[in-house]
Amino acid sequence: MWKNTKAFSFFILAVIILACVFTSCIKLSNKITIRCSYWGDLKEIAIITDTVKKFETQNPGIDVKLERYPAGDPYIEKLLTMIAGGNPPDVMFVNAEQCINFVQGGTLLPLNGNIKKDNFDIGKYYPKIVDKFTIDGSIYAIPRDIAPVCVVYYNKKLFDDAKVKYPSNDWNWNDLVDKAKKLTKFENNIMTQYGFADDWNIWDAFVLGNGGSIVDDVKKPTKCVLDSKAAMEGIQFRKDLMYKYKVMPSPSNLSAMGGVGSADLFVQGKIAMFFSGIWKTPMFRDIKNFQWDAVMFPKNPQGKRGFPMSGSGYAVVKSTKYPDESWKLVTYLAGEEGQKELAQTGLAQPAIISIAKSKDFLDGQDPKSKAFLLDAVNYGTFWPDYSKWNEALNAYIFPGLDKVWSGDKDAKDVLPGVVKRINENLFNKK
Repeated sequence: MWKNTKAFSFFILAVIILACVFTSCIKLSNKITIRCSYWGDLKEIAIITDTVKKFETQNPGIDVKLERYPAGDPYIEKLLTMIAGGNPPDVMFVNAEQCINFVQGGTLLPLNGNIKKDNFDIGKYYPKIVDKFTIDGSIYAIPRDIAPVCVVYYNKKLFDDAKVKYPSNDWNWNDLVDKAKKLTKFENNIMTQYGFADDWNIWDAFVLGNGGSIVDDVKKPTKCVLDSKAAMEGIQFRKDLMYKYKVMPSPSNLSAMGGVGSADLFVQGKIAMFFSGIWKTPMFRDIKNFQWDAVMFPKNPQGKRGFPMSGSGYAVVKSTKYPDESWKLVTYLAGEEGQKELAQTGLAQPAIISIAKSKDFLDGQDPKSKAFLLDAVNYGTFWPDYSKWNEALNAYIFPGLDKVWSGDKDAKDVLPGVVKRINENLFNKK
C-alpha cells in the first residue's frame, strides 16, 4: 500500500511538472515579435537598444527585433525591397522628406484613431513636425526629433588668431562675407584655410534665406518657383562665395584635397565657419585642438531669415499583424524617455518641446549657445509634400545647379530652364 501511494505521489508530481511546462510553453507561444527598422550611428544604436530593453521589461508579452540599415537612399531602398517582397517591418523609422512617398504608396497606418483612443498628447510636440507628418488630415508618424538646418559652427581659435569678432545670431550675409574674407588664407595662390563651407550643397538655405521659395505651396505644390528673383539671387550668392569672394571651397577645391569632406576640414582647423545641422555635435565634441561654438545661419542683407528643416519619427506599417502593440512601441520610442536620452548625446533636437527646452538638451556643453535652435524652428521650411520631388531634384535641379557650382554658369542662366522643365514634365504645366 505504501509503495502504491509513493508511486501515485510521483505520478501526481510528474503531472504537475508537465502541466507547468505545458503552461509555460503556451505563454511563450503567445509572446509576439515586433520588427522595427531604423538607421543611426553608434550612439543612436545604443540609445534605441537601451530604450527597447526598457520597453520589453514593461511589456513582457512583446519581443522587439531591431533591424538597422544604412541611412539615406540605402535605407529607403531596403524598405522598398521588403515592402515589395511582402516582408515589411511592423514599425519603421521615417524622415520628414520620405514620409509622403510611403503614405502615397499605402505603406503606413493612419494614427489618428490611436491618438484619440489613448488620449495621446500630440500637442506636446512641435506643431511644425506634426504637420509635416500629417497628410490629408491623417497623422502617419509620431515625431522623434526636429532638425532646422541652420547651425554655423565656428572655430574660436581661428577667429582669435585673426582678431575677428565671433558671429552672433543677428548677423547677415554681408557679415558672413566680411568675416570669411578675413579668415581665408592663401599660399602660392592656393587656398589653405577657408572662411566658410557647408556640409553639402545646402543651396536651399540661400533660397529660403533670401525670402525665396522652392514651390508655391509646400503641402499642396502645383509648381516649382526657383526661377523667382529672390531664389536666383540666393543661389548666385552661394556661387559668389566660391568664385567672387573666394572664401568657400568649390567642388574642384575639395577634389584637389583628396575628396576630404568639409566637416573633416573643420575638425582639422582648416575651415573657420562650417554650416550644417546640430547632428554634427557628437563628432565635434571630440575636438581637442581648439574651442568652438555655433550660431544661427545669417539673415540676408534685408533682414529676412529662412533655411531648410528636417526631422524624423516612428510609424506603424499598415500590413502589421500587431497594430496595437506596434502603436505602443512607437509611442515609447518617440516618447519622453527615448527623447531625453537622445537629447543628452547632443545629436538631435527633441520633437517634444519641453525636452528641447530642458537641461537634457540645453546641457551647457558645446555648442553652449545652441538655445538659438528653439527659435530657429520658426524659420525652417520642409521639402515639398510631393511624391515626384526626388525626381525633380535628381533629374533637373541637381544637374542644373552643378553647372553653377562648377563656375560655368550663373543662376539666371540655369534656373529658368530647370523650372520650365520641372513644371512641364512633373506638374503638367504646359
